[in-house]
Amino acid sequence: MTTSASLLAYVTNAQDNGASAGVGSVIPVDLATGKALAPIPMGEGSGTNCIIVTSDGKTAFVSNEFSNASDGTVSKIDLASGTVLWSVTVGAEPVDIEFVPNTNETWAWVANYKGGAVTTVNLADGKVGTTISVPGSGANTVAFTPDGKTCYVADWGTDSAAGNIVTPIQVTGDGASGTVQPSITVGLNPNWVAITRDGATAYVANKGSRSVTPIDVATNTAGTPIELTGQPIQIEISPDGKLAYIAVAGTDVAGNAIDAVVPLDLTSRPATAGPAINVVAGTQPHWIAFTPDGARAYIVGNGNGTLTPITVADNTLGELIIVSTDRAADILGIAIVAAS
Repeated sequence: MTTSASLLAYVTNAQDNGASAGVGSVIPVDLATGKALAPIPMGEGSGTNCIIVTSDGKTAFVSNEFSNASDGTVSKIDLASGTVLWSVTVGAEPVDIEFVPNTNETWAWVANYKGGAVTTVNLADGKVGTTISVPGSGANTVAFTPDGKTCYVADWGTDSAAGNIVTPIQVTGDGASGTVQPSITVGLNPNWVAITRDGATAYVANKGSRSVTPIDVATNTAGTPIELTGQPIQIEISPDGKLAYIAVAGTDVAGNAIDAVVPLDLTSRPATAGPAINVVAGTQPHWIAFTPDGARAYIVGNGNGTLTPITVADNTLGELIIVSTDRAADILGIAIVAAS
């Protein structure tokens, strides 16, 4: 069993508003001590958003959403030295980046929110493969079926016109390209897609509708939405595939502020949402990562620069971990790896 005594969390900070104003970074956190380590700066105006880490825990790739150029970048980081090895230009405002399964972590796909497209990147040589235009106006996140054959792209939309579709893309070219399939109507502002370990169901977090929509992957049809009390930001499935945690923030239907994590039982048919796990007010839960053994989950607090540990067995909260003392920092993504 891997415990927090041997784990590091890497958390993205889109913008440090304190001593290094405007500089995006990746912040390592020692989960054994609960202490944040020296940030890895990503550059002025980088807007570092999502992070993925190779299975050996040595290398990270991040999306830099708000670069100083018209298009954002993806950067490769050597985690041992905290060195940025290269950056490659992708599309406008890249938000999410994910490995393509079954490519030995050679290919990743990037959702370019403002660009309305997905960019494929060869992580071995740092070169862009293909740009795939998708329907809608705000490609926000990507998620792959475990076999790597299909990618689902959530269209968040814009502030003035909410998106309401998820678009499947058939992966081709050994991960370098893809063919767009008919879109699937879901709820408003779909912000995240999580696919079950068996590849049977994709769950879509609809922030604007306060719901989660299940999609039958075999038929690409949407099922009955699962209603929530608050606005879902992200959904993460546990390593054993039996449970999902949903980060809920914003307001409930009555307009009251809510900061919580909602467990979703994936063993029931249909999946059933349990009682909300309330976290510290103002936390604004944003991103979730489970430890490799599934015993704990860590919740990124975008509103207060923290991580909240949750013991999965009984849904109890652990001691709050301070990632950044700059309360104006924009803490977003997280990846957890075994410390080397």
